[in-house]
Amino acid sequence: MVDLGINVIILRVKSSTLGEVWDIPVMGKTLEQWTASALNAPYKTVDAPPIVDLADRLKKTVDSAKPITVVLYCDTPLISQKTVSIAVDKLKEQNASMIKLARGCVFKTDYILSAQSVYAQEPAGGGEFEAVTDCDSLSDVTDIIRKRILHYHASNGIRITDFANTYIDCDVVINKGAVIEPYNFLKGKTIVKSDAHILPGNYIENCIIGRGARIDSSRLYDSLIGAETTVGPFAYIRPNTVIGCSCRIGDYVELKNCVIGDGSKVSHLTYIGDAELGRDCNVGCGVVFANYDGKNKYKSVVGSRVFIGSNSNIVAPVNIEDCALIAAGSTITKEVPAHALAIARARQTVKPDWAGNAYAPINTKTPPKSFNLVRYSDGIIDGAASSATNAQPSDDDMPTDENNTENNGR
Repeated sequence: MVDLGINVIILRVKSSTLGEVWDIPVMGKTLEQWTASALNAPYKTVDAPPIVDLADRLKKTVDSAKPITVVLYCDTPLISQKTVSIAVDKLKEQNASMIKLARGCVFKTDYILSAQSVYAQEPAGGGEFEAVTDCDSLSDVTDIIRKRILHYHASNGIRITDFANTYIDCDVVINKGAVIEPYNFLKGKTIVKSDAHILPGNYIENCIIGRGARIDSSRLYDSLIGAETTVGPFAYIRPNTVIGCSCRIGDYVELKNCVIGDGSKVSHLTYIGDAELGRDCNVGCGVVFANYDGKNKYKSVVGSRVFIGSNSNIVAPVNIEDCALIAAGSTITKEVPAHALAIARARQTVKPDWAGNAYAPINTKTPPKSFNLVRYSDGIIDGAASSATNAQPSDDDMPTDENNTENNGR
């Protein structure tokens, strides 16, 4: 690639539609960074307003000790390393002062230092030099870069089932054998290990997805998912969460800043924040780790093989030791020793014939509404509210479309 003995300058341009073009992010890099990647060398930037002589700006930027200077525009992110290398070689072979590209130039540095004037080029458009000037061109360029990334992964043994609806940033690492289904966004520094299966509808940013893990219709940020673990559907994994191997994180589970030990199961409708769970725990439905008092966050520590019954509240800070069992509906505020059963709920009290239910007072004489049922030949039963008696009609009394012709026109 282009060696370190070459000056690399990126010209920054603005668009009346997009503003500062160089800072627009596309698939994990800015447009300026995509353009610079064609050189794979340190670069400097120069602002390039239209119809402004750039000679003085370039002279102040170049290193005179480097004999060649490559100048590219930040709005041409599709340019390839091969194209730039060919232009540099051609300049050397022909001993020319300048090789013009469709949107950029390769100069002898001495030529720049002696030039009286250098003006910015108008966008040429087409191929590698397709310039980003408005929202339409930005969309076109983004799609080309996106497909380049997908083809790269596919050529390395990654099964991508739908190129039209898969978005993978440039810095994402995916090991051979992984499967990426449609409608997925893999962002940032995400790593997907071999045999992982990313089912449809996920947003994954800066995460490590372990070997053989399955992620389904979920949101994951800055977290680690262990091997053979399943997440989702509709789970929300917030930053600084570590989930061990062979775990089950189910639907509508939210985890934040916590550690879930190997083999543990958090199956549905649960919030765990600022907590540490050991191995082989089972957390029931509707459990909440109450970690915030309105001012400070507190941590809960749960041992291994702990069973937390449904609809329990774990009020931090609290420790629950190995093999403890939390009865369903309990609010735990104190330490629970190993192998203990913790019950923290009021004893049920039943008061018969209680008159305090305003919704259904016991003295009411108004019967609930009943329905006239009409059965049609296709098996559909239609019910219309009426003031008819509460008695249920028998099957013989139910009209069908043979003896209830006025209903046949529905």
